[in-house]
Amino acid sequence: MIIIVGAGSHGLSLAYHLVKKGYDKKDLTLIEWKRIGYGSSSRNASRYRYHFYSKENVEYAINAINYLKKQSKELEYNSLLLRTGYLWIINEEKEYSSFKKLDSFWSSYNIGGKFIECKDRYSYIKFEGQCYLAPQDGAFHHDYILYSYYYSIKDRVSMIYDKVVSLIKDDNKIKGVKLSSGKELYGDKVIVTAGAWSSEILSSIGIKIPIFPEKKEIYITEPLRYFIEPLIINSKLQIYFSQTLKGEIIGGIEDKREYKFEEFTISISNTIKFLKGIRQLIKGIEGIGVLRGWSGYYEMTPDSSQIMGYSDDWPEGLFIDAGYSGHGMMFAPYSGKIMADLIADNYKNKFIDIFSPSRFKLNKLINETLVI
Repeated sequence: MIIIVGAGSHGLSLAYHLVKKGYDKKDLTLIEWKRIGYGSSSRNASRYRYHFYSKENVEYAINAINYLKKQSKELEYNSLLLRTGYLWIINEEKEYSSFKKLDSFWSSYNIGGKFIECKDRYSYIKFEGQCYLAPQDGAFHHDYILYSYYYSIKDRVSMIYDKVVSLIKDDNKIKGVKLSSGKELYGDKVIVTAGAWSSEILSSIGIKIPIFPEKKEIYITEPLRYFIEPLIINSKLQIYFSQTLKGEIIGGIEDKREYKFEEFTISISNTIKFLKGIRQLIKGIEGIGVLRGWSGYYEMTPDSSQIMGYSDDWPEGLFIDAGYSGHGMMFAPYSGKIMADLIADNYKNKFIDIFSPSRFKLNKLINETLVI
């Protein structure tokens, strides 16, 4: 029996890929605490990008986005995959020098962007100076990916809605999970895909995994005509935003918080900061208001990179796929495939070693600094 803990995008993607390999209800169980996509999977801005700071994440993104594009043609619902670009506003010389180095690095992977005069290309931006445009990046609709997976597998796997309170092990083998209802479910393989809650689950058997919840907020304005195509990032104003196809401006602010679990609410002060930021940068939206907003977690790690696979000192049969530090949704299709290949076929993709939980003990951190 294979047990997957967490029915967010990574748990559902893994289940989907295992079902494609022939697994069904008799040997595959998916456990969800609240509801499908309760955590970060339904609380994000739905963007994809190739452009990271570390070579490990750039290489992963190239593979993952190619697979995302492939999956978008196979899944039941249209994920609205669009190439819209990312646009970084460059405020000072230090930032320009940093992007010059990054552009050279990205160009070595054939994903280089270009420096432009913002006002010449995007007349609606109130900024005199240079920007860096990465035209390969884009957007999608996370719900259509999430529910494509769910409706493809919901009748083909055993679904349990309950909270996993602890893992069960015997000697050096995983044996299953204990639920809040008191029920024990037994299996010889357990995969933790519980996002920000993954470290809590693993700690139940003394495994310390560095995944920490950082609350983030997203805001959506009333709709306007669609004219803001790229995702615009301004580090000075600590803001990022774009538009939905409906015309709503969607985005958030860089609000560093203490790592902890908090209520899923949004703050008035941060909402006002977001409104002031977009009004300061975009022409003709002076009277616009926020229509709604939500909050969720970045599941942060010490090097802002995901944790995949297993550690040699873990109980046999225990795996993890979590800790994506703000870029988990776009990686979910590919991560599910990699994990399914590992679990079903014992095929170890090179990224399993790169993003292994063992890297923290071995001091092989990835050093990803370009978190948005």
